[in-house]
Amino acid sequence: MSLSARQKKYIDQHHSSIPIEKIAKTLQIDPQLITHYLQSSSPHLSPRKKQVFFIIILSLPLFIFILLELVLQLAKYGDNLDLFIDAPKDFPQYQMANPKVASRFFNRAAAVPSPPMDLFLKNKPQNGYRIFILGGSTAAGYPFSANLLFSRILQRRLSDVFPERKIEVINLAMSAINSYALLDFMDEVLEKQADLILIYAGHNEYYGALGVASAESIGKYRPVVLLYLKLRHFKTFQLLRDGVRQIASFLGRGAEQDPTATLMERLVAEQNIVYKSELYERGKNHFKKNLQCLIEKARQKQVPVVMSELVSNVRDQEPFVSISTGQWPAARDIFQMAKEFESQGDYIQAQKNYYLAKDLDALRFRASEEFNDIINELGHTLQVPVVPMKSVFENASPHGLIGSGLMLEHLHPNIKGYFLLADAFFKTLQNERLIAQEWDDQRVKNSEYYRSHWGYTELDSLYANLRIHILKGGWPFQPKTAPNKALSDYRPINRVDSLAAQVWSRHNYTLERAHVELAEYYERRKDYRRAFKEYQALIYLTPLNVSPYLRGADVLIKMQDLNGALPILQESLTLEETTFAHKWIGQIYLTQNKVKEALFHLEKAYHSSPNDLQLLYNLSGAYALDKQFKKSKALLERLLTLSPNFPEADLLQAQLEKAMK
Repeated sequence: MSLSARQKKYIDQHHSSIPIEKIAKTLQIDPQLITHYLQSSSPHLSPRKKQVFFIIILSLPLFIFILLELVLQLAKYGDNLDLFIDAPKDFPQYQMANPKVASRFFNRAAAVPSPPMDLFLKNKPQNGYRIFILGGSTAAGYPFSANLLFSRILQRRLSDVFPERKIEVINLAMSAINSYALLDFMDEVLEKQADLILIYAGHNEYYGALGVASAESIGKYRPVVLLYLKLRHFKTFQLLRDGVRQIASFLGRGAEQDPTATLMERLVAEQNIVYKSELYERGKNHFKKNLQCLIEKARQKQVPVVMSELVSNVRDQEPFVSISTGQWPAARDIFQMAKEFESQGDYIQAQKNYYLAKDLDALRFRASEEFNDIINELGHTLQVPVVPMKSVFENASPHGLIGSGLMLEHLHPNIKGYFLLADAFFKTLQNERLIAQEWDDQRVKNSEYYRSHWGYTELDSLYANLRIHILKGGWPFQPKTAPNKALSDYRPINRVDSLAAQVWSRHNYTLERAHVELAEYYERRKDYRRAFKEYQALIYLTPLNVSPYLRGADVLIKMQDLNGALPILQESLTLEETTFAHKWIGQIYLTQNKVKEALFHLEKAYHSSPNDLQLLYNLSGAYALDKQFKKSKALLERLLTLSPNFPEADLLQAQLEKAMK
């Protein structure tokens, strides 16, 4: 029996809303006829069409993701978190590390650290040699400013040994980052034609961003962290992350932080990490794997890596958290035992116990000696040079006990310590014959020479001391419940102290500005020696800014120290050609009877400043000494036209007339 056209129409209209049995009863037909009709009338897909349909369904989310990602990219959603960006417009030929790059790793912190402002050329010259520094706060020079970075000391020393090379040292180190950040930077570093990578890292492995015990952690499993680091490159992921953050903030679940708390305090999620515990071993293993992966990336690009052992204050920093377990004694007990051995003159046992006490400290702000074991093991197996920093600092410490003689608090070196750090890297590069096979030993000066001639002043020391004072005003140096009153209770005792405090407390008041104000203050008092030291500090603080070179040379000239002014003026010309520099270099060369050299610079100055009376006088005299009498006479006549009574012009005129006869 077949269905009529009327019955088929009725079924088509009602089968989706009326049960088949009821339709069959209404039409007085067998329900199976209806079922058969519906099956035969529904579209039938071939296996291939089903496969295509299935692929389309699966691809739809991916298509939506790609479309959203493209839209967000075109809209330039979020901050630019590339490792390198163009330098400020005053330096169009240069690039620098992105001050916001640490936002890759910090999701909760209101303020994030930033790397030093080291500029490097966009186009690497043929004679260039480019070194990148990776590490945490010690490598970043904490608590000092950029003029005391060990990397800048190293750069100056290398440039003195290789004056024919353009040595660039770019410091990418930051406080509160660990080996995950270093690994994340590697691909971008290698793209910048790196010739050498130096690493000083390990102290932040537990509490640094993405560490296993950090408040900025996203989990304790390395694959999860590595996946996160890959996903954060996508704008869609950033949008999702920002959305979650906004929702958490709206629901009141954002992390409320003590405004007086230091970054060191804010990053600690788990205070107690017992020696050899599961969490301790996990952080140690992550460090080893990340370093190994980092080295392998560099090796693929044939870029050498140099690692350094880690040092910290073991003698004068008591353990922060002391926990006694069935396997290990309390850290403070071992520390006291070390003190007793030292008082008895048994320095070998004292040293051994100081290190053990540090390793047993459950608050892991200082890397255990097992981290140095990892560094040396990787150095041996992967044939990577290791700086023997531990023995270097021990040899410079009384009885081999590293303490406050080289350290400011638990792990950051003082000024002497940072010069020692730079010296240890320098000697390792020299011993390994990196940069060049031949090193001219006559150009190698010792560390003490650089320290005595370096650009830093009392202001730098007081600023660093204030930062340490604030650090020690908070936990773990003080009880966690107590607010940090170090800055509010601070009372400056002199002008320099007051400027250091303003750098910390006043918005947009920088150490650079403080050095300038102090230099100008000394100049007004005609204390030129101190004024020069401030300008010298600025030269090392902002090495691409020509102003402190010129102002520093100017005060040396006022002191009649022409030999001291000459190299500074010459260095200024590598940054910018100025009338002042050419004029005074020419004048200094005249005093040295280097007439040809003097003429070159005086003529340069004259072209840009033809009405400078002193310059006219000096250039006329230089032409006379070079027997270019017509030129000398023409300039002298111009000088007398502009200033008929110019001092000693009549004497020069008489000498010139006599010479011409």
